[in-house]
Amino acid sequence: MGDFSVNVAIACQIGGARGDYSILSAMDIQDEELFAALGQSINDLILQHRTHLERKRETRSAALKLEARWLEATSTAAGPKTRWVDGTPEYSLHICGLRKLFPDAVFIHIFRDVASVVRSMLNFHRVAGIQLVPNEEEAYRYWLRTVRACIKAEQAYGPNVIRRVRYADLIDNPESTMRSLLDLLSEPYASRCLEPLVQRINSSNVSKDFKAEDPATDPVVAEEATRLSRDLEGTAQPVDASRSAADEMEAAFAQRTQYMATLESQYQRALQSSLDSGEQQRRRIPSYELR
Repeated sequence: MGDFSVNVAIACQIGGARGDYSILSAMDIQDEELFAALGQSINDLILQHRTHLERKRETRSAALKLEARWLEATSTAAGPKTRWVDGTPEYSLHICGLRKLFPDAVFIHIFRDVASVVRSMLNFHRVAGIQLVPNEEEAYRYWLRTVRACIKAEQAYGPNVIRRVRYADLIDNPESTMRSLLDLLSEPYASRCLEPLVQRINSSNVSKDFKAEDPATDPVVAEEATRLSRDLEGTAQPVDASRSAADEMEAAFAQRTQYMATLESQYQRALQSSLDSGEQQRRRIPSYELR
């Protein structure tokens, strides 16, 4: 849905490009209205189709021989569900656009030290059968991109919109950590919320003797990530939102929208330029007729 938010922004540009001769402008439909309306439709669809997800989870859990109790709390049988959570790490890079779609959304930045993340990413194939990153350096770079994006969002929107949670606190102090998150959501605490934390079912199972030390890794990148990780461990999240940081995020979103909106035309111009250059080159090559 991060890329989808960019597509919506492009549609807003097109829909208002010719003033009253464009439908959105003619009807005074503001960009934020269109974003919110689409976001509400997505929300409604997800809630309406929850039973389909539950059936698939039951089938998959049976195939994987998971305990049925993991599904009890999430099923509609346990009560109506009016919230949903999407734990997609790449959304770290799309917080500005996602807030346009879901103005009331709350984001949880689960911060984990970079060394543990790199080890986990390099061993992810043991669980999923696919490589998350090709090498150690890319794992460091991925961590830097996502964490920096979350830090910028923390500065821009404040702790009532995006809340940083230390992974270590989630493991070592689960009750107090979970209580703080539920307070953020204005939801009552229940002890059953802690049950999924007892057993880690989404782990890379990194062996203790595994060493993530690739000599090809750029030491500057590794040091940069390590320093940022260490700094975040010792500093608290900003209490107040920053207007300037929010403006930076808006500008970055607008820049990405403009880039994607003109990508096809840029490609076509580059392709035509290449064809024209090839034609000119062909004309310069002398041809000889054999007799």
